This record gives sequence, structure tokens and C-alpha cells, in this order.
Amino acid sequence: MKDLVSCFSEHAVRISDVACSGSGAANAVAGAPEAGGRPPPPAEAAAAASAVTTVYRSRLSASGKELLIEVTWSRAPDGPALSVAVHEAAAAGRHPAAAPRHLHRKKGSGTFTAGSCVVGVFWEYAAARYGAGPEPASGFYVAVVADAEFVLLLGDLSRAYVDRLHGGIPVVAGSTRAVRRRERFVGGCGCWSARARFLEAGAEHEVGVVLLDGDAEARVTVDGRKVAQLRRLRWNFRGSHTIFLDGGAPLDMTWDLHGWLFHAGAAAAAADLPPHHAHCSSSAPCAVFTFQARGASETRMWADDDSGGGGFTDGEEAEKPQATAGGRRQKPGGGGAAGQGFCLLIQGFRGFSKST
Repeated sequence: MKDLVSCFSEHAVRISDVACSGSGAANAVAGAPEAGGRPPPPAEAAAAASAVTTVYRSRLSASGKELLIEVTWSRAPDGPALSVAVHEAAAAGRHPAAAPRHLHRKKGSGTFTAGSCVVGVFWEYAAARYGAGPEPASGFYVAVVADAEFVLLLGDLSRAYVDRLHGGIPVVAGSTRAVRRRERFVGGCGCWSARARFLEAGAEHEVGVVLLDGDAEARVTVDGRKVAQLRRLRWNFRGSHTIFLDGGAPLDMTWDLHGWLFHAGAAAAAADLPPHHAHCSSSAPCAVFTFQARGASETRMWADDDSGGGGFTDGEEAEKPQATAGGRRQKPGGGGAAGQGFCLLIQGFRGFSKST
């Protein structure tokens, strides 16, 4: 099965900016009554994200170099915290990812180098307004400059800041896109929700996950509509499935619940890791769900009698892959890096972090 965190590799293509928030309402996760009249479980309050990381890809207009810009908002004892990392996309496969720069003050600026680029970061979120998660909704700006070009502007105050103080520096237009996003939740409720726009011309969607019946089952919803019911999770703790949205566009969903189900004793140690180090492996006490938009080249075909990934989903109730005109179905995988689309990763830890 495709590595669950492969969408955080350095090979995703550009996709439109996402207007993502932390957790959504619990009713988006609870969904409608199940088939056969079985009522839904009592609604639980969805956990609020403790850290949100969004990675952007930007191309410099002067040199043509591509940069990956990683912005993380997280909870700290004294309130939300911000960190930024920048590195050249071409060097991502040869060198370790750049260490994030922790911006401890709520207003300031700083410079550093990223490969052959000189990078400047300007930010202010002292008066920012927040929703449920650590990412501000308004009243802030984050501006990133690389080689005398603004490559990323975030926040409702960013454009006014640029016009007021940096009117002579060009803004890279139309070549900066969000490519992946990770929302990290700490706390054992087993109920998570996030919003993302997977396609450039598509709508924003609310994705919800709730674990049921003592973690024996999981329900996945998109915009309140159930798209997958995963059963017998102690046997089917890893798997994949394809769902369809925005008029039939394929969205590849994968899940890994091994750590959540079998390594709960290590929760405290993993929850105390910094957000950028909290990668979930099979031994980490967390649940991982990924939702990745499939690029145009990222499909291959299997014969109708091929069981594909269905062996992981015994008892699953979900949307089935659509058949093509040739009588074959599409299956994720087999596409090159250029074919990958925007990826949302939901990562839930059982333990409680000291930073929350």
C-alpha cells in the first residue's frame, strides 16, 4: 500500500489555495442515519486541531526556481505560535527538509537563506482572531520574500502591508499554490474534522472522521454525507479506497489506525513531540487519514476480477470506483510525481500534549 505520509513528500503539483480551518462542527461528522434505520451514535464534539501545517509551492518569476514554503500554526502555553520553513523544491529529494524558523514574537521580521535564495519573512498576528484551531481567521499577515519577490502572502492584512511598506517589491502572481496540508489533533475523542479545497476549480469540502463502537468502526463523511463506513478495524486497520467529488473527480483515501489501536501506551511521548516532528508511524499512538486529489497522470487500470485494495475493507460501505468505457476501473497509484494532487492529512493522537 502506498505510504500514508507520501503526500508529504516533496513532489506534489500546484493546486489552488485552500481555505482550511481547524475542526468543524460535530454534526458534519455524525452524518445521516445509516441504511436499515440504524440511528447514528450520539454526536461528539470534534476536537480542535493543535497544529496546522500547510505547504505551498511557488515559482520565482525571475529565475524560475521553485520553492516549498511550509507554514505551521500551533498551540503554545502563551497562545498560538508560528513557524516557517523554506527550501528549494529541486533539492528536496537530495537534502533533508529545512528546519522551521520559530517566530516567537507576534510581530516582526527575519531573514535567512534557503539553498541559493535569500528569504525574508514578515509577520504580525498580535490582534488576530481565531476559530477553534490555532490558525488565525483574520486580523493578521504573513509575507515571505525570496530573491526580492514576494512569493507568499497570507492573511487579510497582507496586501495592505505590502502596498504600504514594500510597494517596490514585485509580487509573484498566479504561481503560488497550496499543495498539502496536515492537521494534527491531540486528545482521545476519535472525532476530527477539517476543510479543504482539493481541486483548483472545485468547491471547498468539509471532511469528517469519527471512530465508533470502541474504535471498532470508523465513519468518513464529506460535507455531512457518509462516503465510507470502515468495520472490523482491529483486522482492517490499514486500507485505501477511492471516493468521488466535484462531478466525479477521484479522491484517494487511505487510513492507518495501527498505532491508535495497538500503541496507546506511547501516547504521552509522541504527543510531546514538536508538531513538525510528530510523524505517525505504525508504532506511534495516532490515527492517520489522508485524502489526496488524483492528478491527470496518476491513474492506472486494473481488470474487473482484480480485488485491488478491497481486501483491506471487509464490511466497508463506500462509493465504488467508476467503470470506464472499456469496462475497467481506475485505481490509484502508478502515476509520477507530476500527477499528484492536493493532499489533506488528518493525524489524531490519543495523548495530551503539554503545548495544548
